[in-house]
This record gives sequence, structure tokens and C-alpha cells, in this order.
Amino acid sequence: MSRQGSLRRGAAALSLCLFRLARGEPEPEETVEVPEVVVRFTRLAAAADPTASATVVEADRFAGESKTVGELVGTAPGVAVNGYGGLGQLSTVSIRGSTADGVKVLLDGLPLNSAAGGGVDLSTIPRSWIERIEVVRGAEGARYGAGALGGVVNVITRRAAAGAWSAQLAGGSFTTGSAAADAALGGETWGALLALEADGTGGRFPYLFDERHDPTRSYTGPGIIPRERTHNAAASAGLLAKGWAMLADGRLDVMAQASGGERDLPGWPYAETPGDRQREGRLATVARYGRLVAPGLSLSTELGARAERLDTTMEALGGTVMQRDVAANARAEVAWTSGPSELRAGASAGGERLAADGLGPPRTRREVAAWLAHDLDLVAAGLRISPALRVEAVGPFAGVSGKLGASVRLLGPLAARVSGGRAFRPPSFAELYLQQGLLAPNPDLRSEESWSADASIQAEGPLGLASLGLFATLYQDLILYLPVSFQRMKAFNAGRAAARGIEAEVATAPVGALGASLSLAYTFLDTEILRGEPAEVGNQLPHRSRHRLFARASLAPGAWEAHAEAHWVGRQPLDTRNVAWVPAALVFNAGGSVRLLRAPEVRLGLEARNLADDRTLRDQFDNPLPGRMVLLALRVASNPEEGGRR
Repeated sequence: MSRQGSLRRGAAALSLCLFRLARGEPEPEETVEVPEVVVRFTRLAAAADPTASATVVEADRFAGESKTVGELVGTAPGVAVNGYGGLGQLSTVSIRGSTADGVKVLLDGLPLNSAAGGGVDLSTIPRSWIERIEVVRGAEGARYGAGALGGVVNVITRRAAAGAWSAQLAGGSFTTGSAAADAALGGETWGALLALEADGTGGRFPYLFDERHDPTRSYTGPGIIPRERTHNAAASAGLLAKGWAMLADGRLDVMAQASGGERDLPGWPYAETPGDRQREGRLATVARYGRLVAPGLSLSTELGARAERLDTTMEALGGTVMQRDVAANARAEVAWTSGPSELRAGASAGGERLAADGLGPPRTRREVAAWLAHDLDLVAAGLRISPALRVEAVGPFAGVSGKLGASVRLLGPLAARVSGGRAFRPPSFAELYLQQGLLAPNPDLRSEESWSADASIQAEGPLGLASLGLFATLYQDLILYLPVSFQRMKAFNAGRAAARGIEAEVATAPVGALGASLSLAYTFLDTEILRGEPAEVGNQLPHRSRHRLFARASLAPGAWEAHAEAHWVGRQPLDTRNVAWVPAALVFNAGGSVRLLRAPEVRLGLEARNLADDRTLRDQFDNPLPGRMVLLALRVASNPEEGGRR
């Protein structure tokens, strides 16, 4: 789907048919003309599923700000980014009430989910690389593969735009700082980009601790006392190299990424772990080649590989636990375009190997898949229909994923869409084989499943967009650890849960001489435990809030920019019996920047988070969050008017 709009006419443009590689590369910028509307701004789009419930987060809207990948993802409706104390700590994502394992995370189309399980840590993706993030909601296994129970997050890195370069330094509260630089060069038939980033934080911050919530002891005193979060430092660095070239009547795209870091593990406020820490690293690469083989028929091929290491030092285990993961995959897809119809068929094969302390011998499993997807765009009727089907085997686990979506233009910019699908997630190696303290694995586990349906009304035009939708998801055979003896728990397919709710989104294009714009994303999420102990059935799923709101107003006349944000998260339970709760939180952020020089562009930015300096904030796992944080950034970049800006 075009970067400029979800209303593109893919079958009408031969170049889009040729270079729209699977789930992947950004396409050249363009203005897409549709009847009576010129679409110049969008957040509603999906690269691989044109009728999905999806949001595209453009990084340019937050240029110069120190937002992490998780914070960018969190601006979309239906999404909950689960942090573990902030400031460089683990950050995972949940979509429509799913677990972190139930969201498939891609980097330029390359899957980052590991057979070890646990979800993808978004904090390991350097933020300066990002061009846009596609957030697709719903059971998307038919389009993206096994694991997409709640949805998909596809992080698209920046294009190799010849002549573009930039450098940025930032620093501020709690000994936090970052440095980033990138440069691109090329010509009419090739392009290359190199980007570097380093981040770090001392992580020490004061907070207010309520001893009355301490589950480890009984306390009846005044309760709230000042404390300091310590042993909370983190540092990371990353390198991105990518390029493209016209080769043998086709186009070759390559990407290589290396990142790594180290973080302290401070532990729970009631049980601190001053001796625990974690080191991690990742190397990922992907190469894609696409060409037109006959009129209306194109072929794309892809080779991808990923290697990861994770070393966790835990005093409770008396040493360091090491984990090594290697995966590789090859895929091919043909696309046939005829009039309003585009039919795609493909197949892939690959494998993954995991070695970990406590796992026994290294575990391996093969992955094979075949899929068929059809997009029928009946322009005269204003109707688009998109069915998809995938057959997939991951080791001994096999399944069928399906998706059917449709959209119809109602009147002018007003349109409606509806979709439904099924997806599955095979158990991770940890759930199958890894003994983790008192947690026992179960080699007899089955795959988890999800069934999802949603519908929405949306309007998109020159002034911006608005969308209002309903969704419902059923999660079956969820893997839970249940007690089997005194102080021992074992994994079983014992969970069944439902999630339903409302997703609303509004985003205006800049208007007026001041370039004023407004964006808003609201989610109402009602979850229910359908299977479990009598005291749990009917309760809300833990760590899920019913209400989430992100609102942002900004002014950007050109020489300067200013913005203000509000984040509201309703209260959420800490346990399946809904006894302990994290209270609701409302946080205000603000910032701005001023252009000091036009060519090259030099900007000085100031950003303040948690303006009210609320030191009682806690994340969904009851970890303290920092109070007011101020960051100052200096950015130097090639002149946008000369084509040097992204």
C-alpha cells in the first residue's frame, strides 16, 4: 500500500506491482488521486492487508523528539505498550488484549519474534532509524504468518534518499543521553544509507513508594515514603546499512542491522535485585529482489536471517543464563494483475535453532508455509474485497489461517470496512522444554488460537482522517502456568479469554499559517476470563486497562514547532482475581523546537515529560516510573528543500 494513502489503485500502476515487496520496503513518495479527493495525509493503511484495521505512524510527525519505538507504537488505538519501569528497560506490545507473544513484530518485513518466546523488546530497535510503523490489528496470520493473534507491528526503516544526512545529540534528566547520525548517497539506479545510534541512561530517579501496597509484609503506618530507583542504568547502540539497485531488469533491496546493549535489572520495588543485569545483541539481514517477468506478472524473492544472544545474570540462579538463537528463511511470491484484480501466491521455508542454559540439547524446528491472497478493487462500485488463506507448519505444529476483508466507499470521503480472521501461535521452546525455577514445561502443549472480527466507519481526505470501529476477539487454548504440586507450576492449554471494544482515531492535516494539527486515539477494551478457577471466570484480564487515550496538539509554521500531549490510562488489575490494581494515570508532555539555520537545517529542541512531576506513577506491573524529565536536543540535517530530508 502506498505511503500516501489506503485508497491507492495498486492494479493501475505497474511500478507498484513490481516493487511492492512482501510486507516491506517504503515506496517512492507520490500524490495519489482518487475521485474528488487528493490524499496527502494518512495514518490508515496496511502494506500487506488493504482492508485491515490499521494505523500508520509516520515518524516525521515526531521529528526531533526523543520518542522510543514503543512510544510511537503507543500513539495508535487498540495498542498497549507494556514497559517495565521505563528509561531503557524492557518494552513489549499488546494489541486488543493479546499477550506479547501474540503480536508479530517485523523489521522491514523480517520477523523478530524468537522461538524462545516472551515477545519482542521494542527498546532494542533504535528510534532514529524509523520512517514509519504499520500497526495492524486483528488476527492476521493469513497475511503475516503464525503468531499474529492480536495483530502485527511492522517497523519500516528510512529510505536511502541520495544526499540526505543528519546528526543529533540529546541529553537531559537522570543522566540520559543519545547520539545519532546518518548519511545516504546514490543516483538514478542505486541508493545506500548508513545510520548509527547510541543511547544511555543512568536510570536513577526519585519516586514515592506506598508501603501499604507491599504484599510481602503487613504495614499500617503513614505508607507513602520517598525512595530512589537505583541499579537502573541502560546503554545500547545500533548500526543500520541498507541500499537498493536496479539490477537485471529488476530491483534489489538489501538491509543489515546490528544492535546490542546492556541494562541493569532493578527488580520489583518490594524485592529489588541489585546484582541482576542483562546483555543482549542482534544481527539481522534481509535481501529482496523483484522483477516483471511478463505483462501483469511479477516475481519477488527474499532471503532473511537473524542471530540473537541474550545473557542474563541473576543472583537467585547463582550465575549467568545464556541464550543463543539463529533463524533463516527464504520466500518467493508471484503477483498477477489483471484489471481490478490482483492475485498473489507464495511459499516460504526456513528454520530456527535455540540453545539456552536449562533447555538441554539445542532445539531446532523447521517452518514451511504457502499462501494465496486476492485483492479485487471494483472501482465503479466503490467496493474492495480481500480474501487470504495460509497453510503453515512450524515444527510439529500445523495450522490454517484465514482472513476475509471488504471495504466500500459510501459517500465522498466516507467509507466502511469489515474483516474477520483466524490465526494460531505454536508454543515456544521455553513453554515446551525449559525448566524455569518452579515453572515446568509441557511438551504436550497445543497451539494457541484467536478468532477476530471488526468493522469501522472512516473518512479520509485533504483535511485528515477520522475512524470509529468495533472489534471482538476470542483467544482459545491460551498457555498458562498452573499449580501441579506444592510450589510447582506447569504449562497447560488452560486459558480462554475474550476481548471486545471500541477504537476511535482522529488526525488532522496541518492547517492555517501556524500549521495547527490535532491527533487523538482512544481505546475501550473489555476483556473477560472465560476459563479458569471459579474466582477468576468473568474477571478482567490482568495488566489490561479498559481505557486508553492519547491526544496531541501541535503548531508547526516552519521556523518553529510546539506540541502538547496527554496520555491517560485507566486502572488495571495486577492479578486474575482482580484483587490488586494499578491506579489510573494521566500524564502531560510538552515540547518544541526552533530552527536556527536553514541550510543546512539546524534545530534546537526542548522536551518535557510528566510535566506535573507525578512521582506516584507505576507501570502495569507495579514498577515506579520517573517524575518530570527534561531533554534538550540539537539536530543538524541536510536542507529539506534540496531533497535531503528523509
